[in-house]
Amino acid sequence: MSDTLPGEAPGPQAALRPRRFSWVWLIPMASLVIGLWLLWTTLSRRGPLIDVTFNSAEGLQAGQSQVKYRDMPMGSVESFDLTPDRRKVIMHVRMISKAEPLLTEGAQFWVVKPGLFAGEVTGLNTILSGSYMSMVPGSPEGPRRSRFSGMEQPPMLEPGNPGHHFQLTAPRLGALSNGSPVFFRDVDVGKVIDWHIARDAGSVTLDIFVSAPYDRWVHDDSRFWNTSGVTVKLAPEGIKLQVDSVKAALLGGITFDTSNPTEQSLASSDGHGFKLYPDADLAESSTAPRRASLATYMTGSVGGLVVGAPVMLMGLRIGDVTSVEPQFDNDTNQPRVRVAFTVQLGIVKPAGRKSPPHFPEGWRVLVEDGLRTHLEGGSLITGQKMLSLKIDADATPAGLGEEEGTLIIPSSENSSGGLDDVTTSATRLLKKIDRMPFEQIGFNLNGALKGVNGVVNGQQLKQALTHLDGALMSAQQLVRHADAGAAPALKRLPAISAELQDALTQVKALTGSVSAGSAGNSKFARDLDQVLTQVSDTAESVRMVADLLSRHPEALIRGRTARAVE
Repeated sequence: MSDTLPGEAPGPQAALRPRRFSWVWLIPMASLVIGLWLLWTTLSRRGPLIDVTFNSAEGLQAGQSQVKYRDMPMGSVESFDLTPDRRKVIMHVRMISKAEPLLTEGAQFWVVKPGLFAGEVTGLNTILSGSYMSMVPGSPEGPRRSRFSGMEQPPMLEPGNPGHHFQLTAPRLGALSNGSPVFFRDVDVGKVIDWHIARDAGSVTLDIFVSAPYDRWVHDDSRFWNTSGVTVKLAPEGIKLQVDSVKAALLGGITFDTSNPTEQSLASSDGHGFKLYPDADLAESSTAPRRASLATYMTGSVGGLVVGAPVMLMGLRIGDVTSVEPQFDNDTNQPRVRVAFTVQLGIVKPAGRKSPPHFPEGWRVLVEDGLRTHLEGGSLITGQKMLSLKIDADATPAGLGEEEGTLIIPSSENSSGGLDDVTTSATRLLKKIDRMPFEQIGFNLNGALKGVNGVVNGQQLKQALTHLDGALMSAQQLVRHADAGAAPALKRLPAISAELQDALTQVKALTGSVSAGSAGNSKFARDLDQVLTQVSDTAESVRMVADLLSRHPEALIRGRTARAVE
């Protein structure tokens, strides 16, 4: 059937064209493909959801903070929750699929942030990027875990580091702590990993780690000692100041040494135990090939004597004190102190022997000869004391005792000495000074001073001085008058002397005439010669007196003085 009427011409026919593909549809199609790929990638990389518990969420943010292992992203923090007791924070962390093998028992998590830990500055890169969570995987053979307890501090040692662990035992921890360095030949070769107190609370055990290849120098005969802080020693040549390193001074440190180390020496096994000595001197003294354990009993005060104190013999250190224990003597019902110590064998021997006798025969002979233990002061500054062995010739006879395999050396009845004697003497002197009546002496001295003051400032002394001054003035006037009155007589003395001399000359001439007329050996001649001699002496004396008075007229009053002799 046709749609056209009869007699009408057919109209134009519509032609159908095939539809063309529009390039606009490529955009949504590409977006869909990319979205599906991203979804598949995200789902394929998505790992398990784990929970990590911390004391706080300081520095972490949900949706931003990442979890890293060796600086590689392993997941991110999705959200936070509180534990049922509201004391800790649970962090829900979404890990990637590659991190799933790492999530086994023993895995560790901690927050990395700027700080100082074990003497090292950590987390400086988080100042700009923000804090993140770091992890250390657990054992590959361990079971899988989804809940972990986070650490507040980074682990001291990451798993897999080559080296060996060792155990050190010390009476006290001192300045040591986790992270304290371990030195060998002044080289930092390890660190303190952990420490704990023994069950009996009598010692402290430290777990140290020595890195390879330095762990091969740790042998069973190695010695470890504490080198923490600054060491000050009083030596004969002065004060010695020793600092092993700045790190050891701040964090504490441990040093070890091995006698005659060689490549062929057998290194200690992992976990081997050693004793930690307080200082290098005690560690060095412990290397003696043979040491004997001895003991003594003290009945007096042992204040200042501590474990590690030196045992001296004639100024030489031969051992160390190992224990100081108070006890009660059942025989005497009196308290006493048992002092145990060790000494090096072979360095003490009786006189006259070329080699020391077998132990303990040598010590038995010495005790019979008067060897006794004395307690002496070692330092005025610290008050520390030391145990000294001396031969006491006046000691009460005694023998070498034995108690459960330990030899007992008798102690001296007067176990104090050295600085203690000085202290005792000073105490006695102070007591004597204290007994002196200083108050009475001061009272008497005050009275004497008052008496002297009264005499000096008294009226009688003033009058006496006034009278003395008048007497001196009178004497001066007398001298002046005598000088004036004696001047004429003194002027006549030279003339008188000359006249006497002339008379003497005339007498001599007369005597000569008489002698000529008489016998020269007659009695008259002898008497006349004697008279002439006396007259001559008299004239000489007068001349000398005249000369003296002419030069020093004051001699008539003052007498013959040194000036007059001149």
